Amino acid sequence: MKRLTLVRHANAEWKDSAVADFDRPLNRRGMAEAEATAKKLLEQERTPDLVVTSPSRRTQQTADIIAREHGFGSRRVKRDEHLYLATAEDILKVIRNTGPKVDHLAVVGHNPGISDLLKLLAPDAGTPELATGAMCTMTFKVTMWNSVAIGGAKDVQYEAPSSGIMGLFS
Repeated sequence: MKRLTLVRHANAEWKDSAVADFDRPLNRRGMAEAEATAKKLLEQERTPDLVVTSPSRRTQQTADIIAREHGFGSRRVKRDEHLYLATAEDILKVIRNTGPKVDHLAVVGHNPGISDLLKLLAPDAGTPELATGAMCTMTFKVTMWNSVAIGGAKDVQYEAPSSGIMGLFS
């Protein structure tokens, strides 16, 4: 069985037009959201084996906070250029290329792609769009990541730190 956690980057600065989209940092609220997401994973005893993240500053910061809270630093965080503003299909390719030793993969990305992927993997779960800092964890009854199929997600659990929304869908 493989466990996948999709995470939308936490809230980022958007008011400074002099800062390029790629370089936008998390704001104070975003830092709190990322910490809440990381702590929720800890409470659920769901530490990822690997965190793959878009290389943008806000996604990197979100992934680094998850790594710090779980005590593994940057050694289990991998930047993937294909994830910056990626489509659902692009993110799925990254997931399917993950090695077999990784049992719990976390992907930190951007909307609309990360939410679109959630809808593809768990179409019957009724999960909302991933808000900033939100995550959705699911399992797949496969032994290899390249076997993850559209509509194949089970035990889907959505968490949104800013609003306290959470739910379990089967």
